[in-house]
Amino acid sequence: MYQFLVSWIPEDPDGKQKVYGKHMARLIVFGSDGRKEHELLDQVSIGRHPNNTIQLLDRIASKQHAVIEHKNGTFTFRDLGSLNGSQVNKQRVTEVSLNDGDEITIGNTRCMFVLESDDKPEDIVEVGTESVESHIRSELRQSSKDKFLPESEIQDNSMVRSDYEKLRAAYELQRAIGLEPDLDRLLVRILEQVCNFFGADRGVVLLFNESGALKPRCVRAPKGVNKENIVISTNIMNHVLREKTAILSSDASVDSRFKGAQSIIMQGIRSTMAVPLIHDESFLGMMLVDSQVAVNAFTERDLQLLSTIANQAAIHIENTELAKNMEAEAAKREKFQRLLSPNLVEQMISGQLEVKKGGESRDATVLFADIRGFTSMSENMTAQDVLGMLNEYFELMVDVVFQEEGTVDKFVGDEIMVIYGAPVDHPDDPSRAVRAALEMQTVLADFNNLRQATGKPPIEIGIGINSGDLVAGYIGSSRTMDYSVIGDTVNVASRLCSIAKAGQILISDATYNRVQGQFDVREIDSVQVKGRKQPVMIYQVLANRGQADSNGTVQPDG
Repeated sequence: MYQFLVSWIPEDPDGKQKVYGKHMARLIVFGSDGRKEHELLDQVSIGRHPNNTIQLLDRIASKQHAVIEHKNGTFTFRDLGSLNGSQVNKQRVTEVSLNDGDEITIGNTRCMFVLESDDKPEDIVEVGTESVESHIRSELRQSSKDKFLPESEIQDNSMVRSDYEKLRAAYELQRAIGLEPDLDRLLVRILEQVCNFFGADRGVVLLFNESGALKPRCVRAPKGVNKENIVISTNIMNHVLREKTAILSSDASVDSRFKGAQSIIMQGIRSTMAVPLIHDESFLGMMLVDSQVAVNAFTERDLQLLSTIANQAAIHIENTELAKNMEAEAAKREKFQRLLSPNLVEQMISGQLEVKKGGESRDATVLFADIRGFTSMSENMTAQDVLGMLNEYFELMVDVVFQEEGTVDKFVGDEIMVIYGAPVDHPDDPSRAVRAALEMQTVLADFNNLRQATGKPPIEIGIGINSGDLVAGYIGSSRTMDYSVIGDTVNVASRLCSIAKAGQILISDATYNRVQGQFDVREIDSVQVKGRKQPVMIYQVLANRGQADSNGTVQPDG
């Protein structure tokens, strides 16, 4: 990509024109915003950030990408440790002295370094007028093969038609992929379109999986070729991974960059293009297309266009993955909103709290609450009224449970099962469970006053609470799984609930020993529980004796 710069002076009597150089150095930038020339001072910074001397409107360029320094008549280009690196004359460099005509590549932006000579008589170049014009046109035609020219520089109408067709195809592709929400279908559509309008025989999109390995996500192959048998050149992959820049090879079989690559030789790869998929400095993967027939099948302009498509594809891939994650998060949020208080749900979603998929032993407190006389009550009610009553009742009970940061395990008919200590535990979980039980009875009394005022029968419940070791985790089939707890501790709590009378709160000796002194209780009796040799001593909770803090310490009333 060579820019031929001349200064014109009037024609000499001998029929020749003199072309003078200017005593300065310039950097010609061919970017997304067109062609711009910048005079180079002693130090010039280049990058994406507007504070740079030369700002590049290029997402692949780093904020502070490189500098060009002038010292003792030498201009030195130095990369500032950029993410995607810099190339001078298609070779990746860290620091290099620049010569007139050097081509600098930063991301998708190409630049030309022009060093102009002093105005000395021996530096004047004399050429015939026709030769100058012919040389300029020749240079423009050659450069037009490798870049998209400004409208004012276009000389060949056939080139315009070719470029228009490719840009039209790229536009149609952008429209098509913008409407596809499924990532796998999106990649198939992208790869098919890319291979079709670049005339590629094969194509592959590789993305990083959850383990951080680069794996083929979508493959396109000629008819009759098994996609599983396509071997991807690790040399090409490693080059893009290492340099994080697009690569074009007119004949990969003799390209020095891939010398000795057996996969390229065995599969007869001739022309190839590979571009990284990068969005907001996140390296998502890469796209490769190749031709097994034609040498020089792809041009520099093709690579530019493919890089643009890859940039757009990376945005769509990122957005598709983001939408997928948002859907999963919404489903997860909806699932846990039924079980946990809102603040715990947010901690679960943010990752501050983790629910293990496998079972784990926990020390927890289980509460069961059951409506007394529900069967006889519902006999005189329509099904719609029964559901309405239960929904109102459960709404009140769940609010109380969440106030003490408990977990709603399940609803079974008119019964509710609550856990304190799983999946989130507190040092005073037994106290929280008993406080919740007392508040349930209080809230229910207020609710019954409203029901009786409208001629509806009151709802009365019995509550059973037990503490101890249990197993918590996901239970169910591979298709439907719910978080729950199992074990003897659960069975005893259920048993206590079944024998509790209307308005009673019964706790086991295991729970009593952990909340002793915090509540007014009275000893009831011992009860035999199925599966236990020794009877369980039970107590009735009457009222709060004092308010316990988060460590279970009792604060006296008054």
